[in-house]
Amino acid sequence: MNNRQTHSLDKIQYITEENVKLIVTKYGYANDDTIIDNYTVSYASDKMLGFLADYLKLQISVVSNNERKVIFCFIKAISRTNVAKADMVHEMGLFEKESHFYSVIKSNVETAGLRPWSPRLVARLEDALIFEDLSALQYKLRDRHNKFDKQHILQALQTLARFHSSSIIFEEKKSKELERPYRINDEYEQYLGKGGYTKDSSWFVQCRTGALEAVKAFSKYKNNKDLMNNFDRKWCEVFNSALDLCDTSTEYRNVMCHRDLWNNNILFHYKCPSDKNMEPDDCMLVDFQAVRYMPPAGDVMQLLHCNLDPQFRKDNLNEFLNFYYEELKIILWNNKVNIHDIMTKYNFLMSAEKQNQWGIVAHACLVQTFWLDDDLTAEHFDDSGKFNENMSENKASFIKLVIEKDDSYKQMLMKVFDEIIQEYCLK
Repeated sequence: MNNRQTHSLDKIQYITEENVKLIVTKYGYANDDTIIDNYTVSYASDKMLGFLADYLKLQISVVSNNERKVIFCFIKAISRTNVAKADMVHEMGLFEKESHFYSVIKSNVETAGLRPWSPRLVARLEDALIFEDLSALQYKLRDRHNKFDKQHILQALQTLARFHSSSIIFEEKKSKELERPYRINDEYEQYLGKGGYTKDSSWFVQCRTGALEAVKAFSKYKNNKDLMNNFDRKWCEVFNSALDLCDTSTEYRNVMCHRDLWNNNILFHYKCPSDKNMEPDDCMLVDFQAVRYMPPAGDVMQLLHCNLDPQFRKDNLNEFLNFYYEELKIILWNNKVNIHDIMTKYNFLMSAEKQNQWGIVAHACLVQTFWLDDDLTAEHFDDSGKFNENMSENKASFIKLVIEKDDSYKQMLMKVFDEIIQEYCLK
């Protein structure tokens, strides 16, 4: 393989020429006649796409057999621009977890003939993961401040069913081969850990405390001293007990769950991108750094809470739960697995009722950052010192500050926090 005129537009060297050669080889261009004409690395967006990594795009121009090809890749790297982000990723073991998930677990559980539910991992580097670029395949992110309509949530539920079914199908096949029950967690438990969702994690403690302080300062109940005293006692219990729902269940069948299903981790493909209605015909999930082995209803409820207007979710909850279950049933049946041997509809619905608490608590943690506008996101999270303070030291002050500046942020957060009060503190 020859190399000619390679270059990077980015000042920070995330990718070396050796990395580029490896990626080109992974795409099947390994013959001596292949020439890497040039390559460019650029940031994926001028806005913050996520909160714990640097995101870039890699474009490689290749000449092979006198034909020019362009390879489009997406890079998720441990941050080199923000020390606090990198420290948090290392502390929680998130890169190792996601890297192992993509390079080992996912490659094992993928089901032949089943449409992909996440992008293909092209290469695993020391501190970065290289994926196929979904935007080059016409997948798009929605505006994170736009809640999903029915078409988008059904498409996301269908993809979630594909993801979850991969776990079940793999386990059932493996159980037959071994002639004994096999569970993914038996083999990969160390890579399916709790991440930041632990009762003593500084990130989770700050999310929990920040939410409570916002309730005390801005909730419609703030002047009722008796109620506020009651909330003070119950708030930690509600948040902490939600984490117990993420443990591997002895009551319900477990699958690998994503657990980070907010808007920016869900990309849609559209039948006709120019159509104003923008009807999706496929969906992909990204960012599996929070993956855990737990009941599938946990993912379903988190997806519904994080991406739907609360009243719309409540009005259509039965339809969405039934849709997911039927999609899972069809996929399993097509792969010779009877869903009734795995999970009856009654059990799934009972599990969903319990996992509602996890869904809303996870939403209450995530919404504190993902509902910020782009300017405030850059202001409060680009700088390493501010990132550490706002995420791990004094999130309550940060939330109060933003609420006083941005009424839409206040309205969104208080909707979520007030629902927790109604469902789990007053009842």
